This record gives sequence, structure tokens and C-alpha cells, in this order.
Amino acid sequence: MRRVSIILFVAAALLGMSISSFALQITQIEFDLHLSPGASNTYTFEVINNESAPQDVTVYIGDWTRTSDGDNDFLVLDSARWLFSRAFSAGDELDIRYRVLIPTDSITVNGTYACGSPSGQGQVVGEGHLSSGSKKTHSEPTEGLVAVTRTVISSDAEGMATVNLHVRALQDFSGMRIDEVFSSHVDIESIDDGGGEFSSVSRSCGDWITASPQAFRIEPGAKQPVSFRIAVPDGRVSGTYWAMIFVQGAPRPQQREGATVLAIERFGVKIYETIPGSEDLLGEVKSVRKVGDDPLTFKITFANTGNVQLRPTGTINVISQNGDSVRSIAIDEFPLLPGRERVLTVADNSESPLPAGIYRALVTIDYGGDNLAGGTRDFRLR
Repeated sequence: MRRVSIILFVAAALLGMSISSFALQITQIEFDLHLSPGASNTYTFEVINNESAPQDVTVYIGDWTRTSDGDNDFLVLDSARWLFSRAFSAGDELDIRYRVLIPTDSITVNGTYACGSPSGQGQVVGEGHLSSGSKKTHSEPTEGLVAVTRTVISSDAEGMATVNLHVRALQDFSGMRIDEVFSSHVDIESIDDGGGEFSSVSRSCGDWITASPQAFRIEPGAKQPVSFRIAVPDGRVSGTYWAMIFVQGAPRPQQREGATVLAIERFGVKIYETIPGSEDLLGEVKSVRKVGDDPLTFKITFANTGNVQLRPTGTINVISQNGDSVRSIAIDEFPLLPGRERVLTVADNSESPLPAGIYRALVTIDYGGDNLAGGTRDFRLR
């Protein structure tokens, strides 16, 4: 019997690839909205089936962010995630601790985990109903690859709960993902990530969005309109919020390298909502490092410290000991969400290298605000 694998192909709207080879297409990959608090509106895009057979399609809302390298990173709506790439041995233990602001009197949380090799998955056990004043403990599971137990350490009258996830490896395995999914959007602060990589979206507008239809069959060559309504809440909202509408096709068998795989196409429609008149454009160059001589290469860490998405550009001017500008290296435009950092790798592609000597790299970033952001690094070429 031939093995059948499932592969998720994240399509052009997510990775910037050409979409001509995909069976499904969408007519718009991004909406940049500017609604005031309390306002709502409905928008539409189309899904196109370019295949000769009908396609079953699902539509759902999710969260997303960007990594420090600029790659898209996708999360379950209203969730927090911890990734561990290391190996675990039976008996290993660790604790993950986070603080969450309960938006109303109570909120529910449903946690899951998945192990890499050998593969396995299960539920986080423990208190799943967070409310002001709750504090409970639970016994750990004793079967499976790992036991993950949730304990509410403290919860005060203001609605701030501190939660601990206790992880105990029951067998040897490598790689683990833990997701905590809440019944509505919450602000989550990671206190102790246990050595894992923590991700969450603090400025999600996913709860503001409803899409219709959520499931449909589209005939060959046909177009299916998908509408979504966004309702901005009243109250203290400012800056840019974002989410994603996923459009996913049904698994289709394909032949790849002699094996049959089930290919799943998934497109993402990015939704940005910026509150008019509340924009605060701020940015900061956190560090400048020389990481290569041939070609001359720098790593620059730039932080968006404001509340809206930025699209900065910049320049690295290399200045000699005599004060002369001997090289100007362009920093191409890049998008950066509020509260995030981007690590840029910028190389001098000039045909003639600089001679040996002592230099200063002067970095200037124009992020669209009233002032420019800058940073310097002195370095020597031998």
C-alpha cells in the first residue's frame, strides 16, 4: 500500500508566490480599513475555482503576526502559543507562567499540546474557567507522552489572573507545541516561557470580524463572493489592529516524488483596522552590528514602539576616519507591526570592497514619523 501524506500548501497571499498554479484564487489579499470606534461596515472579496472539478471550501478567522525575520506566523484566534524545539527525556519538568487580564467576570480557556517525534497530542488539564478570585489545583495525567496541567496561582478583584502550566515528560520525545485558546480576546503577558518561544497577538481584531459563508462548494470556473463584517467596539481603542480571514480548500491527491500526498491550499486575507486620528508613529534602532567583511554586512534591529504598522526605509552611510562618506547602502522598505522588532541583514553589493581601515556605520531609518531613527557602529576592516 502506498503511503499517503498530508501537506498544507500556504498559498500566494501568505508567502508572496505566484498564484497561477493554484486551483483556488482570491481577488483581494489585503484590506486596510479606517473605521471609528462604534462603526461597522461590510466588505467582499471573491474566491475563484480554476480547476475542472468542484471544490469544498471553508472560511475562518485567525490571528497572525510576523517573526523578527519578517516571515508570517499564524496562530489560532484568541490564543497564546509556546514552541519548544529541544528534546525531552522521561521525567523532565518545566513550568510556563503567564498573566492574563480577564475582560469580563470570567473567561474560559482550552489548552492543547502536540509533540513532534514521536507524534502525540492531547489536552491541557486543570482549571479552564478563569474568574476573579478563582484558585484551584488539579492532579496530573499519568499516561501519554507528556502531562500538561494548568493551575491558577492567583486572581484578584481587578481581573488579573496568574496561571501556571506545569509540563512533565512521561516518555522521551522531541519538539512540543502548547496552545492556550481563550473564549475571547485577552491581553497576555508571558512571565516565564520555560525556555520556549512565546507568541501571541496583543492587538487582534479577530473578534470584531464575522465572515459569510463559512463553508461552500464552488463549481469549476465559478466565483463565490465572501463577505465579512467588521464592527469596531466603542471605548478605548487606538492605533492599528489586525487579523486574517483564511480560505482553505479540501485535501486533493497529488503525485510528488513517487508518493501520493494530499495537498491543502490555504489563502490568507489580511485585515488591518486603524482607528482614525489615533495614530502614533514611533520607531527605534535598537542595535547595529557588523557581521561580515566580504561582502560588508550588517545586522540592524529596529523596533516599532508606536501603535500603527510602519513601512520604514533607510540608509547605511559608511564614514572613513577622515569623515568622508565612502559608501551608501540602501535599506529597502519593510513592513513592521506595532510592538514588534525586525532584524535586518543588509549587505554592501558594491563591486569594489573598501580598503583596510577604521570606519563608522551610520544607520538612518525613516519610518514616517516626525523624526528619523538612527544608530551607529564603529568597526575595523583588515
